Amino acid sequence: MNDSRYGKTPRRRILALGVPLAVAMMTLGGYWTLLAWGVVGNQPESRTLGAVGPIIAGFGVALAYVCIRPRR
Repeated sequence: MNDSRYGKTPRRRILALGVPLAVAMMTLGGYWTLLAWGVVGNQPESRTLGAVGPIIAGFGVALAYVCIRPRR
């Protein structure tokens, strides 16, 4: 029994739902990181955004990898 109980999720659905979310997470995380470093905007440096931004961007990269990698 290699198949799950409900069958396999279609690849098109995985790409349609996962990739846009991953790109949004990478964009938001990158923006927050640059904002915290003072590269973008005139906001004073923020330690919270400096820590949260790369984490969100990393989760976006991981989600994109999981969505795009070939199935086994």
